[in-house]
Amino acid sequence: MKSTAFLSKNITYRCDYSSSLHNHANEPTDCLHYHDFYELIVYFGQSGSFAVGEDLYPLAYGDIVPVDMFLPHRLFPDPNGSFESLSAQVDPGLLIAFSTPTANLADLFRRQEGRSPIHHVAPGTAAKYRRLLEEYRAARADQSQDILVKAILHQLLAYAYRDCAPEAARDSAANQQLEIVTRLIHYINRHLAERLPLERLAEEVNYSTYYICHIFKAMTNRSISSYILEKRVERVTGLLRGGMTAHKAAEAVGFNSYSHFYRTFCRTMGCSPAAYMAGAQN
Repeated sequence: MKSTAFLSKNITYRCDYSSSLHNHANEPTDCLHYHDFYELIVYFGQSGSFAVGEDLYPLAYGDIVPVDMFLPHRLFPDPNGSFESLSAQVDPGLLIAFSTPTANLADLFRRQEGRSPIHHVAPGTAAKYRRLLEEYRAARADQSQDILVKAILHQLLAYAYRDCAPEAARDSAANQQLEIVTRLIHYINRHLAERLPLERLAEEVNYSTYYICHIFKAMTNRSISSYILEKRVERVTGLLRGGMTAHKAAEAVGFNSYSHFYRTFCRTMGCSPAAYMAGAQN
């Protein structure tokens, strides 16, 4: 797989959700990337193509793209076209709060074998999403309307769940698994600088090490150890940008071996810490 960038929630938004309008001029990412939160995007216009891993899918007006956590993806805009998109980024904890005992919104983001990750909707259905985009635009123009913005994003997720989540993927047992994974992610983020053996994480959520490894991998496409390393490297990049040396930054986030840190940083970021700092200063 091509080199990918990791966009952590900690550096993307500060609360439990974020949202934005994009177009051909301000599309924010120009590389394959993944993140530790869910994202739902609705495209209007001549957008181009959407990459998921090594696969490329054409986009049409009104297409809906649910992006699972840790799933590499990017947009390839049509250079001769124009588009607008509404994007919602949602923390796993908020997704749980928005869900109900009979409707687990995480089902919307789970890929099924043999099914395209791009959901095409009929023109009448697309018009419903376009109206929601216009409501969102009006609400965002008034900073006092934060609650309305959140309600619109909730409605966006509800619409997409009804229109796109396949019945075969809906599983009430996944509610509990999502809650466990969310608790693990939050615990890891709070204790990142400490030793985090699997036994400690399993004790935190009161399940076996085998079970937490299994459901974490199933829901995030990452092992727990890989996630911990990626989060530590992401936190190191912030410390480096703040002027801390690589040795001190590595120690501060929980790496007990600089050689291990160095190999992990190069593998994750595609360059050495020195090269990263040089690029950040330019």
